[in-house]
Amino acid sequence: MSKFGDYLRQLRNEKGISQADVFHLTGITNSRLSKTENGADNTLNPAELKKLATVYEVAIIPIYIMAGYLEPSDLEEYRSGFKGIELLDKDEKEHIQYQIDFINRRRGK
Repeated sequence: MSKFGDYLRQLRNEKGISQADVFHLTGITNSRLSKTENGADNTLNPAELKKLATVYEVAIIPIYIMAGYLEPSDLEEYRSGFKGIELLDKDEKEHIQYQIDFINRRRGK
């Protein structure tokens, strides 16, 4: 079994839907979903995973990371909104966060 497959099965079960229901909602066949959930194969592409995330009502980014389509480091630049943040080391990022926290405290937020 795969951690990713177990996660997808858990999400589906929490919604109380069958693999047949998933097929009707997404077009992903029972066979392909079953193989992924059992860890035998991960042939689901990003568009199909996005459909699953919509049906399961969960965020897509963790699914993409678990499926291997993204690494957490791929998102670093987009988390902050600052250009070039990927060039900073941990201490520099902490210093900037300290300054942001200081400004927000001054504003009473």
